[in-house]
Amino acid sequence: MKKYILFILLIFTSYVYANETDLCKCHIQGSIYGLEFNNSQIDTVPLIAANIYWQDTTIGTTSDNVGFFRLAKPTEKKGSLIFSYVGYTNDTLNIIPDDTELIVYLKNLRSMEKIYVTAKKPTTVHKLDGSVSCEVITSNGLVQLACCSLAESFENTASVEVEQNDAVSGTRRIKMLGLAGFYTQMMIEKKPVMRGLISPFSLEYIPGFWMESVNISKGTASVATGYESITGQINVELKKPENSKPIAVNGYINSMGKSDIAIIGAKQFNPKISTMLLTYTTFLQNKTDINDDTFLDMPLMQQFNIMNRWKFNGDKFKGQIGFKMIHDDRYGGQENFNFDNPNKTPHLYGSENKIRRYEIYSKTGYIVDDQGSSIGLILSAFQHNMDSYWGLKNYSGEEKSLYANLSYNKNLPSHKISTGLSYQYDDRIETYLDNDYDNSEKVPGIFGEYTFQPNDKITAMAGIRYDNHSKFGNFITPRAHLNYRPIPETSLRLSAGTGYRNPHIFMDNTVILASSKNLVIMEDIKAEEAWNIGTQLTQQFSILNNRPATLVVDFYHTEFQNQIIIDMEQNFQNIYLYNLDGESYSNAFQVELSSKVTKDFEITAAIRYNDVKSTYAGKLKSIPMNYKYKGLLVLSYNTPNEKWQMNLTTQFNGKVRLPNTENNPDEYQLNKYSKNYVMMFAQLKRKFDKFEIYAGIENITGYRQKNPILAWDDPFSPYFDSTMIWGPTLGRRFYIGFRFN
Repeated sequence: MKKYILFILLIFTSYVYANETDLCKCHIQGSIYGLEFNNSQIDTVPLIAANIYWQDTTIGTTSDNVGFFRLAKPTEKKGSLIFSYVGYTNDTLNIIPDDTELIVYLKNLRSMEKIYVTAKKPTTVHKLDGSVSCEVITSNGLVQLACCSLAESFENTASVEVEQNDAVSGTRRIKMLGLAGFYTQMMIEKKPVMRGLISPFSLEYIPGFWMESVNISKGTASVATGYESITGQINVELKKPENSKPIAVNGYINSMGKSDIAIIGAKQFNPKISTMLLTYTTFLQNKTDINDDTFLDMPLMQQFNIMNRWKFNGDKFKGQIGFKMIHDDRYGGQENFNFDNPNKTPHLYGSENKIRRYEIYSKTGYIVDDQGSSIGLILSAFQHNMDSYWGLKNYSGEEKSLYANLSYNKNLPSHKISTGLSYQYDDRIETYLDNDYDNSEKVPGIFGEYTFQPNDKITAMAGIRYDNHSKFGNFITPRAHLNYRPIPETSLRLSAGTGYRNPHIFMDNTVILASSKNLVIMEDIKAEEAWNIGTQLTQQFSILNNRPATLVVDFYHTEFQNQIIIDMEQNFQNIYLYNLDGESYSNAFQVELSSKVTKDFEITAAIRYNDVKSTYAGKLKSIPMNYKYKGLLVLSYNTPNEKWQMNLTTQFNGKVRLPNTENNPDEYQLNKYSKNYVMMFAQLKRKFDKFEIYAGIENITGYRQKNPILAWDDPFSPYFDSTMIWGPTLGRRFYIGFRFN
């Protein structure tokens, strides 16, 4: 079925393209530019989103990002076409029936009067344009919560779910479309660096104060970014040195004693060259055990994170280089464990994780012509080292990686062609229980993508890439996207495509490390492969006193051709890993409504339903530890003078199926299902001129899962497991912080 739908999308694109000549007969098209007078020289710039409309009619359009426009002709033989753009003199042209191509120049208004325009950036934006779905968490949305790291940025969005990996390391993971986060491609400014050994900790290593925005795309992404996107793509945009203040500081401390401080310095040497230094430090040295299970509620930690980036913005050549370093030490386990000398407390359970990571990257681009065609090159490399022990289990990993992506983008009226080459090299050496597991990848690839936009209603994109994996052979990845906008306020998207990934046994499944279970690999592991098909409707409208509102309804189906099954159902003391033999799929349905109820009051409400099943030992079952239902309600209020801001986030989490423990002793058995529960977050912020303070409460109700660690009283027994987490393990927490900019 998926292949047929993709074939239909490709046929539709070809059909529209074949009829472009007929469209031109009844359309007029062209480009609009502005004349910029600089002393004795005159420059031209493309006018983006200029208004073009037929006089005395409601028929009109706007120019695209290169100044191009296309507009249907009126039924009359002649007509007057009006061109307008803020800051330029309007122009009116009389059009005769034979006119099909225009180039229009508007004169710049040279006024000495100043015009001040103020606007408030929304917290979340659902983009209507573009072929791929995109939800943007803006800088305003990122400060509605404490947001110390990327992990906390998704608490007020329904599209991404955040869970705790285990009760020992304190790390968190995401889920999208009901599937584990490693099926979602994580990127920083289009660089796929959040993969491999860093995966379980990656969300903690992107400080919230560094981020400018977070872009969330559901379903398959563009083939230009690789073959790994199965359920979606998350791209983090960091703050830019060219538009940042010279100094910015964020400080935070909570009631558990966890403290963070981030300092950002930016310097613009001239209009073309700028640099930025970003630093982040987090500490937690207080031991807490509120539920008296002898285990620390949060691990002791100290993390240092530093990044330096340089940017060059020329007329045609643009480039940036950067370096990043992460040092992270975490100590978890039983409260009385001696981390300085573990041999003194051999009867207690302790865990230590030490991570050292070094990254370097460069991005360069050259604009080839006036239509915005360009050549781009992305290079990145990193070295990642991890040494750890979890009770009696030891694990270490060393990873070296190199990524290169060379692309060429050709922009034409109504058309865009992207093609390029990529190369991914990963060399991993992992040691578990003194056994070595080597996993190296060499993946050269080539891709091509075609985007067709015959008018302002239809955008179709089809792409395919070929990759040769040194371990798994050839990957052929076709993907197609269609965006239909019958009116400017409506967007209906369809997408279909495949995705692949190389499974990572230990980092994908931290239950192997954070429990007493034995690992049993039943066969040679194959690459994971899945189809994803989805549709999304985005509708903007007005309510009450012409206040803006957005409704988003989407459904995505993911079906695996192969998947690595993590089976804890046969024997709770063992983890069986094997390739899929049967069905495995995910159906994800979501409805979200957001609106400005008044000028100062904003509300977002959403509900999500996931139906996710896999075949375990020949039986199709709902996967364990996965929410079927989730609800979200976010309220935000600003006082009219913008001095005070109040936010309240409420999450409803439905029950999950728990793994089968009926063969365990009675005291170590779990119920078949967890409980429903509600989580609430609140924050109050006071703004000053260049300074703001904020205070908040996390988990207002204080609800927490009872005994999140199974067999905590006998951690070296075969029943010990710290990953059976379905609810919050931390109670009510207070925090206070400040931001200076």
